[in-house]
Amino acid sequence: MPSLPKWINDTVENVWSSKFKDCTVTHIEIIAPDLRRVYFQTDLQDVDFEPAYAIGIRINDRDFRNYSPFNFNRDRGSFEVIFHVHDSHAVGSNFVNSLYVGGSIKILMPRGKRFFESNARIHFSIGDETSLGSSLSIKEAVEELGSQFICLHELEEASALESLNLYGYHSPKNSTMRMIEALTDFLREEKESIYRDEVAFYLTGNGDRMSLIRKFLKAKGVSPKCIRSQAYWIEGKKGL
Repeated sequence: MPSLPKWINDTVENVWSSKFKDCTVTHIEIIAPDLRRVYFQTDLQDVDFEPAYAIGIRINDRDFRNYSPFNFNRDRGSFEVIFHVHDSHAVGSNFVNSLYVGGSIKILMPRGKRFFESNARIHFSIGDETSLGSSLSIKEAVEELGSQFICLHELEEASALESLNLYGYHSPKNSTMRMIEALTDFLREEKESIYRDEVAFYLTGNGDRMSLIRKFLKAKGVSPKCIRSQAYWIEGKKGL
């Protein structure tokens, strides 16, 4: 989301007041040096939720950021968010580091376009650190349906995936060939499912990397209708 003058963001909060909830931080877990798992509590009875929906958080006077919640439980009034603390000088990282148990913040409740393809037999989520929340929400929906879930994440440390029970492929940062190799293995193993359009691919995270992977999948015979994408960030572009 772009940076806006304080008065505009104040107006958004006032005009859309019914869309915001006062949420309490109930627990903070460090799952990697650059990743925080934060638990929130609020009244969710009137809130709709779809896998990979985004919440909006005002991190300072001028900036909102989108994050993907998971373990969204309407009855318990709880959800969780993975925050990527990638730069100690970034406004988003400063906000995350300021969170504390018992603290309260206003959060714009989940919204977005329908992303999840419930009829797919296999669900493949692909992304980076910023994609962990969407992968987890997709995984939860897949498990409820009794379908198959797999993921490919570009991360510095693979141990974070194990901590989150996100088992699948891992690629070190900035290793395009490792990602292509993992996708090639999957496409070879699931050739028939690809041919029958039974696999849904969810591409999130780095917009430039998503574009490359989308082109690769299409070149390998994956139907465009089986590829869903949502860019979370692009290098050098603020406020995506």
